[in-house]
Amino acid sequence: MSALALRASYCTAFCRFVTGLLDSMQESHYKVSMYDKARELKLPASFVELRHEAIHGELPSLVVLRQAAQKALDWLQTHYWMQLNDECAGADSGSSCSGERYTSMREDLTNIVRHYPDLHVPASAKREQDIGNESRITFESILKILENSDGGVQASAEFIDVLFNHWMLYSSSEDSTAAMSTASRGDVRRDCLACDIYSYWDPIFKSLALSRPCFLRMLSDVMAKHLTAQPTLTSSMETFRGSIFMGLDRIYTAPDWHKAYGQSGLNGLEMVSRCLQSPTGWTVRLAASISECPQHIRVKKAFGNRIYQTIKSLEVGNSAAGESPDDVPEKLDPVLVRDRRLGK
Repeated sequence: MSALALRASYCTAFCRFVTGLLDSMQESHYKVSMYDKARELKLPASFVELRHEAIHGELPSLVVLRQAAQKALDWLQTHYWMQLNDECAGADSGSSCSGERYTSMREDLTNIVRHYPDLHVPASAKREQDIGNESRITFESILKILENSDGGVQASAEFIDVLFNHWMLYSSSEDSTAAMSTASRGDVRRDCLACDIYSYWDPIFKSLALSRPCFLRMLSDVMAKHLTAQPTLTSSMETFRGSIFMGLDRIYTAPDWHKAYGQSGLNGLEMVSRCLQSPTGWTVRLAASISECPQHIRVKKAFGNRIYQTIKSLEVGNSAAGESPDDVPEKLDPVLVRDRRLGK
């Protein structure tokens, strides 16, 4: 590789690092200068200056670029990787979530997930205070298990795995004999709407996100994988996906989630891009909802036209297949379900 090509490679990598890091943190209605944002993140001002010189001036020398690249790696090590290790201490210690301790932790989490919430009584029929008390007690129980496990990231991942395995089993087995037998024992209610399923867990997720920032990143990733999966024709699985839609919608747009969202390092641009790569009714609705949220003004600027075109394409595809909005069960429409929960 020639010296010029090497300088260009270093320059591209460094500029993408600075621009990507600072732009991803732009969440205000008005663009904050890169210098101000760098100061907030404790990023050296020299990084912004070198980026400006590389983009708008002459290509820096190879020596300067190599030194800048090494400083950038050192900054990442100090301000990201080391903090992540501290946050998730114990994840790689060898004692985390192993043997009998691991089995016990998973059994305890499974027991909580199976018995919370009490779906015999829909959330809409319960007092808000009662739901709050139940969720607080459940959150404290889950947090105690996670802290006692010393599992860090792995413990959080196990809880999410247990939770979604239970939700998937609950949804996919709706029409089976085994599910009916389970329902007859009173473990679950088959006629529970997606909004009732998620409304119980929302305050618990929020509390866990505030106490363990890595938890929300992992939860959002798993929910996105389920939402962007190939759509199914069973109403039970679509109800499950409706619950996932409402969960992600609240995480990215609800005012009471702003603090947890800000601490987690999630990015609305990344989620919308992910949704549009697997366009379905659910993913496009989530992308549209995020783009209309005031805190994600950059999403609308970046993806507004693409979201509109994707919606039109889906409408054309449905029309060609002879489908209409009336063919979709009301309880599977996330907007209608959400509005019903809010009493609109």
